[in-house]
Amino acid sequence: MQAFLAACGAAALRPDDGCTFPWPIPPLGVIRPPDADAAAANLALAGRMGVPLHPVSRGRSWGLGSAMPPREAVILDLSGLDRVLDMDVVHGTVRVEPGVTFRQLEAALTAVDAPFHIPAFGGPPDASVLANSLERGEGSGAMGDRFAHLWDLDVALSTGERLRTGHARHGMAHLSALHARPAGPLLEGLLSQTSAACVLSGRLALARTPRFAAYLGCDLAPDRVGDFVKAVRLLMHEDVLAAHDVFFWDGAKRLSSAAIAVDHDPGPFSATDLRAWSASIAISASHQMLFDCRMALALSALTPLAVAIEVFDESGDLASGLRGRSDGANLVSCYWAKPALGPAPLNPDRDRCGFLWLCPVLPFEPEALLALSLLVQQVVEAHGIFIATGAEAATARALIGYVSLAWDRDEPGADARALRAHDDLFNGLWALGFGPYRLALPTRGLMPAAQDAWEGVATRLRAALDPGGQFGAGR
Repeated sequence: MQAFLAACGAAALRPDDGCTFPWPIPPLGVIRPPDADAAAANLALAGRMGVPLHPVSRGRSWGLGSAMPPREAVILDLSGLDRVLDMDVVHGTVRVEPGVTFRQLEAALTAVDAPFHIPAFGGPPDASVLANSLERGEGSGAMGDRFAHLWDLDVALSTGERLRTGHARHGMAHLSALHARPAGPLLEGLLSQTSAACVLSGRLALARTPRFAAYLGCDLAPDRVGDFVKAVRLLMHEDVLAAHDVFFWDGAKRLSSAAIAVDHDPGPFSATDLRAWSASIAISASHQMLFDCRMALALSALTPLAVAIEVFDESGDLASGLRGRSDGANLVSCYWAKPALGPAPLNPDRDRCGFLWLCPVLPFEPEALLALSLLVQQVVEAHGIFIATGAEAATARALIGYVSLAWDRDEPGADARALRAHDDLFNGLWALGFGPYRLALPTRGLMPAAQDAWEGVATRLRAALDPGGQFGAGR
């Protein structure tokens, strides 16, 4: 191990290396290659020496595991691979390395006055665009499924091999910039939410930036949630509303996204209010007539079903999330139970925030939202942990949920209480048939084994990429 670390020029751990929940497996060290070729060489050397590596792009997966490895491993920190390799502002694609952040890519696109943007997300703007895409993180807007718009990956293996997944492997780089699926098997799926290989760069399709944009803020009465959900679902089926443009929030999520607990006026909020649903719906278009039609159809269908609907016009706001601005404002929710916000820039690892995500998939049905609310309330009452809930329309058929637990890690006993609440939530979601689409580190150990031959087949496929089983083990 020491010989490997010395050969790779091991660096010190960062002062904020840690996690937003207790995790008993510290990294064995960290190496920070300066470029893609050096990263590939480090990986090959680790493969020959049998050294376990855990790849990290920016380590900003707060609430899921930050930069911590699932098993003992040396961190392969790819933040130094931070180049925007090329941008096609005619066709709307970009090629990035793992260290490129949302803020950096937004600035690069703005500098050339590109008519495209990377869909915004609720995480920190210094998170990795490529890592978020590989982890199937979601953005806002019709192209919010980032992984579906990621292709032509430059991949290094622990065997020392290196390959491209797109047309570029045949020397057709011009086609790689335009088309994602060359003839033959597609490998991108094997590289999502796994670390069997190291992705050194990849190409992403960008979203066209709309000229006209607005949000609808909808307050919902408990007895009309069902009708409202069905009406929204129909509008999506009819292409009036787009996937990843419809969000449902409970009262706890709305509160914690705005300020921390000590800064809130407790007011009349009850447990029922914290579980009450509201909706945020984005409407956008590049043409005034199309925008007006979508707005009119949405308001006509939804206004009779809501307590109130407020229109927030974002057409002239260059900093709007509908134009790709990821401002990191949602990080406030990580600090809900802390006595104060930390110094800027916010860093929940450094500030010992307790924060943990569960990410269930729900049917796009009002009964599913009601069942989720009831389960969350039961766990809150049983463990006294603050839990906030949201759900985003991935399609007109399925919602992807955000269930977050927030506590103060400096409060005695809070860590253990939060982990018990997490386990009860996961087991309750599973019993409801709401399986996860992403896994935090503590959630991995709760996943039941597959009921068919999946485990064996997946193990053999992974072994073909990483015969030693040392790279990203446990992922």
